[in-house]
Amino acid sequence: MGQLEVIIVEGRNLKQKDTFSENDAYVKIYLDDKSQKQKSKTIQNSNNPKWNQSFVFNHLTGQDTLYIDIYDKDSVKDEKIGSIHINLHDLYNKGHIDNWFHIPAKNGSTSCGEIHLILHYERLQL
Repeated sequence: MGQLEVIIVEGRNLKQKDTFSENDAYVKIYLDDKSQKQKSKTIQNSNNPKWNQSFVFNHLTGQDTLYIDIYDKDSVKDEKIGSIHINLHDLYNKGHIDNWFHIPAKNGSTSCGEIHLILHYERLQL
């Protein structure tokens, strides 16, 4: 058991989903289907958004993947820009990761941009 802090710093070169303007981007993060999804603020009209938001999760044994979904907010239906899944085993050993993560396209041939995340994990002493 531990505490996981995720800082969503910024996005870079996010794939544009809107026809006439840049994305209104936000991020959803969660550990598994049972855990609460947390959502960033929406950054209007930018394919290079700067969120600088911190989220804390109470981390349970067995929650070994962090899910990140990046969306473009629209008035009718929000469109998914892309998703990444981060294996947390590396973080358990290091305790801290500060990195840019590639957002792959569905077919894997192109990029949907990158997202800068800072991850910090601390084991709770029982």
